[in-house]
This record gives sequence, structure tokens and C-alpha cells, in this order.
Amino acid sequence: MNDLQSKIEGLLFALGRPVSYTELAKILQTDVGTVAEAVSVLKKERQGGIVLVDDGNMLELRTSQAAAAVIEQIRRDEYSREIGKAGLETLATVMYRGPLSRSEIDFIRGVNSSQTLRTLLMRGLVRRIPNPRDERSFLYEVTTEVLAQLGLQDPRDLPDYTDVKEKLSALEESYRNANA
Repeated sequence: MNDLQSKIEGLLFALGRPVSYTELAKILQTDVGTVAEAVSVLKKERQGGIVLVDDGNMLELRTSQAAAAVIEQIRRDEYSREIGKAGLETLATVMYRGPLSRSEIDFIRGVNSSQTLRTLLMRGLVRRIPNPRDERSFLYEVTTEVLAQLGLQDPRDLPDYTDVKEKLSALEESYRNANA
């Protein structure tokens, strides 16, 4: 595998989302034709549990059909369990304070929230959106599914929304000032 193919594969893995040929060309500082040639070779080489999905415009790394049954079982197991206290804390944090980054969620909760966020993402309760302040990271926000299940039209319809949001902001500020 040549350097360009390795970079394309690495970018697709790291970004974890569909990426257009144009965006890849821009990131890699090359032209779309060169990217297309590298992708053509990469598709032939990419065999096994991870495959390169290409709709002609967008590229994405996905799991292969061979791994589908195992992945489906894991998802079923995930959905059959309660989200637990950590899930409820994280969801409440995102609902009252979101959109916010994983590090901000970790700061508010005082623990690493990576696994909890993964579970909430898989269940469709939160979604990742691009961070306008830092293109290398994401923000998390609740989905309309959560709002619908709670009978709400907007997160601001949550009980004591403004009061809780203000108290969270004040608490965060006091912690930051104390540790500065």
C-alpha cells in the first residue's frame, strides 16, 4: 500500500464518517483524479472485516457483510440493557448543557464518558456534530428521538431548564477559577 492509500484509509478511519473525493483531495493537497486512482487500488486491497464503501461521490469505511451477524448480536445486547446511572447522567448533561464536547462532558461528570457516549450514540439518543471551534473534534447533542420520547418539542422545555443551565455554567466557572 502506498503512502497516499495509507493516508486515505487512515483519514476515513479517524473521521468515522463518509468523506467526499473533493474533501479528501483538499485535505491531502492533491487532485480528485489522484485520489480516485488511489481509492481504486485501495478497494482491491481492502478485504476482510473492514471494507471501503464508495457511492461514486462519498467514501466510508464500514464493516463487511461477513462481520454483520456478530455486530448485530452485539447491538442487540447493547439495546437490551438499561443505560444505567452513567447513561442518565451523560444524557442529562447533554440535554441541559449541550451541544458540548466529550471533554466538557467528562469535566462536568468528573469521569471519562467515552463508553457511555458510545452507548448513547448507538441507541440514537445523542448525535455527533462538527465542532465549529475545532474541526478536529465533535460536539454532542440530543436527538429528536429523545425529545419525542419525553414528549418535548425543544430541550428548553425540560423542567427548570434555564435554572439548571445557569447553575451548571456557574459551577463549571467556579471549578475553572479554583484550578487556574
